[in-house]
Amino acid sequence: MIYDCIRKHFGVIIVIVTFISRCVFVGFCWSYGTVIVELKKNSSLTDTELSWIGSFGQTLGGVLAPLILYLVTHCGHQIIFILSLLTCSFSLLLSSNIKNIHLLFLTYSVPYGFANASLVIIGTLLTGIYYPPEHEYHLLTICIISTGFPIGYHLMSAIIFKWIQNDGWMEMNRRIGIIEFILTIVLGSLFSSKYILISQTNTETEKNIRKFFSKKIIYWMIGIFTSMCSISNFLLHLHSQLEILNITPAKADLWFRLHGLFDALFRFSVPFILKYFPIKIIYLFSIAAFSVFSFTSAVVTSLQYTVSSKLFDNNLREQGYCYHVIVTSLGTLFGPIIGGLLVDFTGSYKILIPTSIILLFISFIGFTANIFIDNSIPESTHYHNQVQSNPNNMEQNCLTERTNPAHDNFGYKN
Repeated sequence: MIYDCIRKHFGVIIVIVTFISRCVFVGFCWSYGTVIVELKKNSSLTDTELSWIGSFGQTLGGVLAPLILYLVTHCGHQIIFILSLLTCSFSLLLSSNIKNIHLLFLTYSVPYGFANASLVIIGTLLTGIYYPPEHEYHLLTICIISTGFPIGYHLMSAIIFKWIQNDGWMEMNRRIGIIEFILTIVLGSLFSSKYILISQTNTETEKNIRKFFSKKIIYWMIGIFTSMCSISNFLLHLHSQLEILNITPAKADLWFRLHGLFDALFRFSVPFILKYFPIKIIYLFSIAAFSVFSFTSAVVTSLQYTVSSKLFDNNLREQGYCYHVIVTSLGTLFGPIIGGLLVDFTGSYKILIPTSIILLFISFIGFTANIFIDNSIPESTHYHNQVQSNPNNMEQNCLTERTNPAHDNFGYKN
């Protein structure tokens, strides 16, 4: 009886663990703009070089998403999750003893960038297993774990700023590293896939390269790439740009944290928006490109796993999500680098905001082109691809039949 109760509700534990890991581990690297401002005071590194350190530390591992998926498949979610947590912790502890700032690329950017992206991927995948797209709470749980990222840089930015001001960036790294090590012990022990209610269907993935490079998917990924370039360029350089405008470091940090707070609120509101305004979920991406900037990052980064189940067949869902992660990571990597190059070339931070706006406009074109192509495909084709049953798994079929009506109410299909 107790075991059955734990098995039924263990997905809640996974959501909480994933949320906390994103708050602390992922939140740190997305608050690294505060550290970069401090590094600029004591080094001769250009904005481009500092952008490399910051952007690689955010999401290097996302480019290697297929490798992470392979490791998870062969070693298990929990083992790779724990190793990723430890890598983040040891990376900060090692970086806290570095005197040559150039070495931060090796001690922080590469290991932390790989491990923190691994945490995001594994957390999303396991949450998607406990709460698959057919589940009535799928969209809610996916958006909840996604809020861990903006809430994380809202909280971590304040902590990082305070500790840097009081004790310097090296001591700050050491303290965060110790905190992350303690959290590794707690979170790693709880992150398990052994309580999954419904076993995953063992379906052989059809090696159809053209599916991933169709015109519809290419337009969509252009939208994802350029929107992430815009977001990461804006966030990583925000502190530097505000200080150039003679805004005090404390107020600049406050603005950054407010962006994180509104980002989290928008992410949490997405399930309710789709519930009470039943539109196709892909429409939100085009809307986000011309709305409040926090809403842009909320939509683009929180709904990728859910959208993958719509853009690709069910047996390609995880591969489709990895495709999203790769493109997202490339955008996150190159966005700040593009901004840094333009700042070094023009000598002015004023170029950053127009650059982000142009990138968002390109993303709007990509998302809108996808919508036009999607609307030209017969509705029956969509339905057949998404709810195709597996005759060898009657339990899964029953679940799909029970949950598809609620699933449609969230705006996937009208």
